[in-house]
Amino acid sequence: MSRRPAAELLVACLLFGPATVRAHDLWIEPEAGGYRLLYGHHPQVSHGGARQIPYAAEVVRSVVCLDAAGGRRAAKTGGAPVRIEGDCAVLYVLTSSGYWTKTPAGTRNVRKTEAVSPLNAWQSFESVKHLTGWGPGAAGAIGAPLEIVPAQDPFSLRDGDKLGVRVLADGKPVAGAVVRYDGKPRGETGADGSVNVRVRRGGLQLIQASVRTPHTGPDADEVVHTTALSFDLGPAR
Repeated sequence: MSRRPAAELLVACLLFGPATVRAHDLWIEPEAGGYRLLYGHHPQVSHGGARQIPYAAEVVRSVVCLDAAGGRRAAKTGGAPVRIEGDCAVLYVLTSSGYWTKTPAGTRNVRKTEAVSPLNAWQSFESVKHLTGWGPGAAGAIGAPLEIVPAQDPFSLRDGDKLGVRVLADGKPVAGAVVRYDGKPRGETGADGSVNVRVRRGGLQLIQASVRTPHTGPDADEVVHTTALSFDLGPAR
C-alpha cells in the first residue's frame, strides 16, 4: 500500500479502527453497466457526516460476482471511487487498510512492530455483499472471510417484517457477533450464527456485523472485520 501522505490520509478515513469503524458505512450503488463502491454516511442509514469519504483504490482486496444461480462471473474494477463492471446478482467486495497501531502520540497506519511505544494494534478489514435479486446465489454462502447470508428472500419483506440472517466466517457460523441495522445494535448471533432483524423502512437496507479475533503474529493484537449485507426494497410498503 502506498505511504504517500495524501493516500494515507484518505485510507485513514476508511477502516480507521475499532472505535470508529461502526460510525461509517460501506455500500454498493448500481449504475449503468456496473456498480460503485462507496464509503461514508449513507443518508438512509447514518445521521450526519459526509455523504462520501474518499479512499485509496488499493484498499480493495477482492471482488466476487455471482449470477442468480451462484455461478461466478468476471468483474472488472477501476477508478476512484472504485467501479465494478459486470452483471451480478450477488456482489461481494473485501477491503482492508492494513495495520493500525495506537500510540501515546496518536493512531498510525503501521504494524505494531513498526511503532514507537505501541499501546494496541489491529489489522482492519471491511466488506459488503450487495444483492440485486433472490436465488441460489443469494441464499448460499460465498465462503468469504466474513459475510451475512439471508435465511429467506429479503425482497419479499414489508415494513415491520423480520429477516433471519446468519453471520458466517469462511462458511462457518459465528456466535456472539453484534448485528446492527441502521447503525444501531439489534442483537447478537446465537451458536448457529443466526439472528433476526426487523426491517423498518423501504429503500436501501444495510445490515452490519462486527467480529474481533486474536491476531496470530507480532504485527497486531487482533483482527477487526466489519461486514454488511445490502439490498434495496424500493419505496416503503
